[in-house]
Amino acid sequence: MQRDFSTFIGVDLGGGKGKNTAVARLERDGQGVRVEFVGVRDPSGRPFYDGPLIDYVMGYPEGLVAMDAPLSPSVCVRCRREGCASLETCPDPTVRWFRDTGDRLVNGKPRRSGKPPTTAYTQRACEVILHKRYGILPRETLGQGMGPLTARAHYLRRAVGDRFELNRNLIEVYPKATIHALFGARSARRYKRETRTWQVRAGILESLSDRLRFSVWREGTLKNDHCFDAVIAALTGYLWAEQRWQMPEEHREVFEEDGWIWFPPMEPLESREDGT
Repeated sequence: MQRDFSTFIGVDLGGGKGKNTAVARLERDGQGVRVEFVGVRDPSGRPFYDGPLIDYVMGYPEGLVAMDAPLSPSVCVRCRREGCASLETCPDPTVRWFRDTGDRLVNGKPRRSGKPPTTAYTQRACEVILHKRYGILPRETLGQGMGPLTARAHYLRRAVGDRFELNRNLIEVYPKATIHALFGARSARRYKRETRTWQVRAGILESLSDRLRFSVWREGTLKNDHCFDAVIAALTGYLWAEQRWQMPEEHREVFEEDGWIWFPPMEPLESREDGT
């Protein structure tokens, strides 16, 4: 797979009727990447509602788009079988993964009667892996409050589908997971909605200064949650391309069908000596 991109667009997706969507555009500069644009409005001043967002992304057809939102539906939502065999007996490989591997990761054993440890209709396999194997709690695809955002992400994926293909030049990312992998769980907890948020973000950007520079006002990114996440999303796309990240080989066929959240390679919890 070719990953020779020069432009990396990060999208921190908000609701379609709100003004919280932020976009960042990074360009290669010979030593890494440089932030050439970041904001919650496009260059003409329009908030990133669907039309302006699609226009902006489609303006860089040779670039890579990294979006902070679920880009693949849960297995039950995409199911086209006639009738439901139930989660307990469904033959779909992803549902089988939830019954065995997913439930074992959550409960330490396969599913028994009582409260289900996983729900394949609201979750994806990658979210269980991210939480239980790497200690990063993601938002569930169709968890509380996520339905409208997930629906918008699926619409946008289809709207730009003529030029952008999932896991080729369009990838799903999670900025919190990127920060967790690069700077640890403490920074991932503190970079948003904490009393020292500014200092934590500034420290992150300073640590990245050997490969991430700014042509635009850096402080504007530091003071806005959505702009900061958009920059980290775009940076994640750059690292994905530069370092040639791959999906895990174990259960790869499930992740290729069910979706994958890309984040920097890190040791699973069970492999770390300190268990953190």
